[in-house]
Amino acid sequence: MARPALAIIAGAGRLPAEIAAEAAGRGEAVAILPLKGFADADFASYAQYPVSLIDPKGVLQELSRAGADRVILAGAVHRPGLGMVRSGIQAVRHLEEIRNVLEGGDDNLLRGVIAFLEKHGYAVVGVRDVAPSLMAPVGTLGHLSPSPAELEGIAIGRRALAAMGADDIGQGVIVAQKRVLAVEAAEGTDNMIRRVALLRRPGLFGRLLRHGRPPVAEQDGGVLVKAAKPEQDFRADLPGIGPRTVRLARKAGLAGIAIEAGNVLVLERDATIAAADAANLFLVGV
Repeated sequence: MARPALAIIAGAGRLPAEIAAEAAGRGEAVAILPLKGFADADFASYAQYPVSLIDPKGVLQELSRAGADRVILAGAVHRPGLGMVRSGIQAVRHLEEIRNVLEGGDDNLLRGVIAFLEKHGYAVVGVRDVAPSLMAPVGTLGHLSPSPAELEGIAIGRRALAAMGADDIGQGVIVAQKRVLAVEAAEGTDNMIRRVALLRRPGLFGRLLRHGRPPVAEQDGGVLVKAAKPEQDFRADLPGIGPRTVRLARKAGLAGIAIEAGNVLVLERDATIAAADAANLFLVGV
């Protein structure tokens, strides 16, 4: 009798493939359910069962065909509008069943999918359960280490995140010169970093963005701090960084990135560390 499989419902990006590689390397039977219109990684080495986000019956059928007993959600997805749902005959049959999942934003979408899968008897797991080596370790990841002043900035950022996390606000902050420059909100980490780059931009355009105020922390420096929320559901909204995070941090003039060890994902770890070293940014798990 075949072993029960770990099913990876795969959205966009490299994460689903990284999870699959680690799980398979540890002897897991892995099945990929690539989401149509989202999944874009190479899954040629695995059994594949394509599914649609707006066809829950089809997802259950493919999970059964794959022989799965556990499911992990990985990769980027965006909430489809109800107009898109109504456009498919199969979807219309299940419109009421998925209406609650689709209403309320992307976080609600993920939590709704988890509840739906659990209702039908599947254990939903997170990256920490099946691919723990993808999470940040404690200590310096690249060639550079934070200075004492930067360590103080990291501590300020961690305290700010702990305070905000109780109200379910953000997973990241940027701290420079002992003050918080930006807080991650609905726009995500990348756009928060871009905001700081604009706040530091000299000239007329930058002044207009700052409503006439002088540049904020004009000289380079500061640190991005990423951490999980106190009540984080790691199956639905995993905080993470990758090479793009590092590139944006460099453009914003930051000195480095600090991430919560064990609770923040490092996508494409080798490439991320190489990018930090090339940009002369420290990268540290705390």
